[in-house]
Amino acid sequence: MAITLGLLFFLALGTGSLAQWPLAQQPAGGEFLQPYPVAPPPPPPTLARDLDEITRLIQFKPLNQLLARYLINDAQFQAFVRIINSNAGFTARWRLLSQPELILFLQWVDQQLVASGGAFEIEEQELAVTLFNRFPYWSGTVFGWQGFLNEAQLYFPQYAIRAHIDAKLLQPGIFSQFWSRLQALRVVYERWLALPGTVQVVADLTQAGIDTAQLDGIIRELFGWNVAVNPTTTAATAAPTSTPAPPTTIPSAVIPPGNGAPVGALPVV
Repeated sequence: MAITLGLLFFLALGTGSLAQWPLAQQPAGGEFLQPYPVAPPPPPPTLARDLDEITRLIQFKPLNQLLARYLINDAQFQAFVRIINSNAGFTARWRLLSQPELILFLQWVDQQLVASGGAFEIEEQELAVTLFNRFPYWSGTVFGWQGFLNEAQLYFPQYAIRAHIDAKLLQPGIFSQFWSRLQALRVVYERWLALPGTVQVVADLTQAGIDTAQLDGIIRELFGWNVAVNPTTTAATAAPTSTPAPPTTIPSAVIPPGNGAPVGALPVV
């Protein structure tokens, strides 16, 4: 009798203990199934994380090699660099960065980065340029301003970046507010293009053979400013009224010995 009472006591004790386990489930077969652990929710998106995802699409190292190769060997690209770094080019950049709307936008970005506890910083890229080509065939792998743009698409995938931006805009988070504020800067950009100093720089670039309308279209497409403009404005503001089709021909790359990064390209026909 004592043994029977003892077994009933332990059975009751076990039954009471199981009643206190809300996560345990007892199917009809009598076997206990422990629930799968619930994954913690993902951290909320931050502006620093969103911007970092975009910059990771850019291949900075081969892009720097491209800049160095064209800066040494291509006369048209050399003219572009010389003009934007002239006194008039420096003054034009200073006037752009002095626009009140742009200053407020950059201050807002800094505040959002600090508030989120994150940081966004593009690693400083140093452009190593020597007086002589590192490889003997470099001088035969440059094809003017258009050749530079064709090859730059390999390392700065503009259409992939825009596709990523469009996907981010469909998600909740701070990036949508960032993008709407960036869209408001279109009027600042057009006002800056109309300044006499900027018009002079654009004229110098055009005289050097740089397709300033194409360059303007690239900028507008990247920032979502590709809208119809007044045809009486300067040539630099003559953006296409529709989104240009993505490139259908990818330039072939030249691989130097001992280096896996493409450093040359053939022109797109």
